[in-house]
Amino acid sequence: MPDALSISEVREKVAEITGRVQFTGARFAIQKHGKTVAVLVPPSDLDVLEALEERLDLLDALDALADYRANGGVDFDDLKAALGL
Repeated sequence: MPDALSISEVREKVAEITGRVQFTGARFAIQKHGKTVAVLVPPSDLDVLEALEERLDLLDALDALADYRANGGVDFDDLKAALGL
């Protein structure tokens, strides 16, 4: 679990906090009124999260393609009509 800091703490110590993120890989949850509103993570963590998101998107697309191949699709004109376009 990342260390929790208030926005005012981050404002006061931004150089120290970003240095810890950069050089030690520390993670910080930034809170406003006690609720986490953002998380500061090293770039390597962000790279992993983005790769995971791309992988999940690919799996969703493959599922949709498999469904289309198994069940067929909808005619584009029929879809527009159903959507009122």
